Amino acid sequence: MNYKFYHSLYGNRYNDYMGVGIALPASMQLISTDFISIGDCLRSTMEPHEKQTGFFAWCHDLCEFILARCKKPTIDPWNVAICRNNTLICLQVIIDDKPLYIGTYHMPCLYSIPDTMIIHSSMVKDLMFQMAAGHPFILAGDFNFKPNEIPYRVITEKSYLNHVRLPNSNQYEVSYRPNGEQILKSAYCEKNGTEPNYTNFASTSQTPNFCATLDYIFFAGNLHVNKVLDLPDHPTGESYPDETHPSDHLMIAASFQLL
Repeated sequence: MNYKFYHSLYGNRYNDYMGVGIALPASMQLISTDFISIGDCLRSTMEPHEKQTGFFAWCHDLCEFILARCKKPTIDPWNVAICRNNTLICLQVIIDDKPLYIGTYHMPCLYSIPDTMIIHSSMVKDLMFQMAAGHPFILAGDFNFKPNEIPYRVITEKSYLNHVRLPNSNQYEVSYRPNGEQILKSAYCEKNGTEPNYTNFASTSQTPNFCATLDYIFFAGNLHVNKVLDLPDHPTGESYPDETHPSDHLMIAASFQLL
């Protein structure tokens, strides 16, 4: 079967020009392609705080300057979020005369700044719902969060953000408001009742013997999960990749019926 490959290499030399891509059968009817920088999309919803003037503003700035010298500087997760180049790819195709949207995304690996991952997760989810406009869609990728962590719950549990709000910004006025009523389902969780035991196994100096589920096939709308690819319960060997595993990530797969 012939395929066409739609990709975005948003990385640089430091990370081997990291990117994402979708291989689409050449025979499949393609309607549209979208490549969206999540950082740029977030930036469009943000304005720098208005600079105050006058004596009281001068006193405030002086106090802030003194405090900044005495305490560890804080990181604004929104500023980090808009500086990331990670790109969402979304293709609209026609299958059996029905529209379907297919997306992929690679979440920034920012475990030290989890709020930024929450912001990106919410925006990617909302953008897929916006572009699909009521039609079914699939969103797959390496999301770099575990099933029990907040970013996963933000996009899979209705109204979760009513209890865990997006962080504030100390530099910007943010107009983006997430839609907590629109949520995603996971193909593996829907079919098996739980996520896989792991999809990533790698041992490095910073994270020795790291083994966790980070990869997902999310979906929404009139789709039924027919089956998912069976995955092992436990890794073999000392670390992936190795002779039998070409990546530190396992391949995940699912087949759907478009209702």
